[in-house]
Amino acid sequence: MTIGILGGGVWGSALAKLFSDQEVLIYTRDKKTMSSINNHHFNPKLKYVIFNDNVKATDDLEEISKKKLIFIALPSQKIREVLSQSYFNNINADIIIASKGIEITSSLFLSQVVENLIKPNSLSILSGPCFSDEVAQDLPTAATFASSNFQVFEKVSKMISDKRFRIYYSEDLIGCQIGGALKNIYAIAAGISDGLNLGENARSALITRSFVEISRFAMFFNAKKETIFGLSGLGDLMLTCNSAKSRNTNFGIKIANIKHENFEKELDKNAITEGYYTAKATIKIASENNIDMPILESVFNILYNEFNIEDEINKLMARPLTIEN
Repeated sequence: MTIGILGGGVWGSALAKLFSDQEVLIYTRDKKTMSSINNHHFNPKLKYVIFNDNVKATDDLEEISKKKLIFIALPSQKIREVLSQSYFNNINADIIIASKGIEITSSLFLSQVVENLIKPNSLSILSGPCFSDEVAQDLPTAATFASSNFQVFEKVSKMISDKRFRIYYSEDLIGCQIGGALKNIYAIAAGISDGLNLGENARSALITRSFVEISRFAMFFNAKKETIFGLSGLGDLMLTCNSAKSRNTNFGIKIANIKHENFEKELDKNAITEGYYTAKATIKIASENNIDMPILESVFNILYNEFNIEDEINKLMARPLTIEN
């Protein structure tokens, strides 16, 4: 069986390396990436990782749509555009979403976007503390695999049974997506804290209270507590907020001391800073449903409303005293 991967970025390539004991076909619109993978066995964005002969690349969506197992590793805001193509109308495949985010235009979780567009045999979510380069180098990694079909989980597990990539099963598809989407927003906040040299105390408090906000959001959607406290929730938040490799954290560091007019110039053109976009979708959901998320609100105001960073910090510190919960 050939595995299809939608997305020729570093994460899609890392997944290709992980599953390269099988035949893998990567979809990319980038001719340079396609040529490099097919002729030289590496992705220019992940140069030190060499693929075996099982990994190929194509710019033909129809070819990908015919595969029985398809991973989605696209930027979250591009999924609708790709799956709206007619090739996917009569798909006969198990779909695994490995992207993270919430669609801005609809405020839908990615699983809902997919289900609105196509009718896969089953739908699964792969999410957790997984930096692409470490997965590609076969460094020990664990993630949550949420699925409507346990047999798909078993099939995927067997494919990587000799790899140092462990997956834990869950039936909580929505909960599994929440942590992975929202952690990018709070990583920007952590980066701002680092950029302003606010100290380790501040970062610890920030991450802890960020987790409280993620938990509140998850409770509204009836996510399972163990999901939010697991790899796709707390695990992913801790990795992203505490690592210099996180593009969202680095974006926060970059914008901490510059004018708002220069924010968009700092967005990494080669790797999507998902938190920047997810903040816009999440604040809409939180506002419409009265979910108390003050850190999210401050990040959104800094990114989109040109609020002063120091003023937002002072506002957070001056919130009414309350019981920790």
